[in-house]
Amino acid sequence: MWFNNAFTYYFTKPFDTSIDSLESALAEHIFRPCGTQDQQKQGWVSAIPGTQNLVHKANNNALLCLKTEEKILPTSVVKDALEEKVQLIEAERGQKVGKKEKQTIKEEIVQQLLPKAFTKSSRLYAYINYDLQRIIVNTSSANKAENLLAFLRQSLGSLPILPFKPNSELIVMLTQWVKNDELPTPFEFSTDIELKALDEEAAVAKLKNHDVTEEEVQLHISNGKFVHKLGLVWDEKIKFNLNEDAAIKQIKFLDVIKEQNEDVGNDDKLAKFDADFALMSGELDQLLNELAKHWDTESEQ
Repeated sequence: MWFNNAFTYYFTKPFDTSIDSLESALAEHIFRPCGTQDQQKQGWVSAIPGTQNLVHKANNNALLCLKTEEKILPTSVVKDALEEKVQLIEAERGQKVGKKEKQTIKEEIVQQLLPKAFTKSSRLYAYINYDLQRIIVNTSSANKAENLLAFLRQSLGSLPILPFKPNSELIVMLTQWVKNDELPTPFEFSTDIELKALDEEAAVAKLKNHDVTEEEVQLHISNGKFVHKLGLVWDEKIKFNLNEDAAIKQIKFLDVIKEQNEDVGNDDKLAKFDADFALMSGELDQLLNELAKHWDTESEQ
């Protein structure tokens, strides 16, 4: 279990719900497949596929998994069926169908088509760190992260959290790092950077596989662009992109980390999953701690 993205939040009040209580709360909102008239269903499933517990605990981290199933109903199909139905009604009546009636017809068509629609499903993981009082969601989408958190809030009754990010503008700090060619130890520059102007034109420069300390990047900064995404390497262990919203994306755990679990055989999938999650979460938590040292935030550990 290796996260490749991280939207991070911290608890504004102590999260002291026990693992057993957390398990019970999630069980009240367990996943159930879409019925014939459902467009989407969500619910909690076992964090480790094939096991019974919804929550998996390792190193005082609680891993959760939200499953979403939705019906695939192409907009073009609904649109064509709606147009055909409206034309028939208008031909019979000799007058136009109103906007409100058209919406009602559309809803009826959707309900007729839903039982025949294919379904697709997805799983979204997150873990709660009890010691550091954080929750980390494995997604590159802020909307998906918020959706999981909203469902967790519904399951628990409350979820007092705020985004884990600086109180000041992160783009200013990132720009200064690049402009001065100075990174706090043990960070190093990687090879991705995105710069954006703050004026009305909002010109953007995206550079990949590029030395971010070169003159070209400095020229963009001199022309008024700020760094909105910066590729970094932490302690020669994790390569990632740090975005303007403090989201960590395109995480790559380097060999020096993954080699630590080589002695755990792949034939025991449960043991491998557990070992990988424990290792991954431990390293990711350290990375977040290091970042927090260098920005002014109430969530500093």
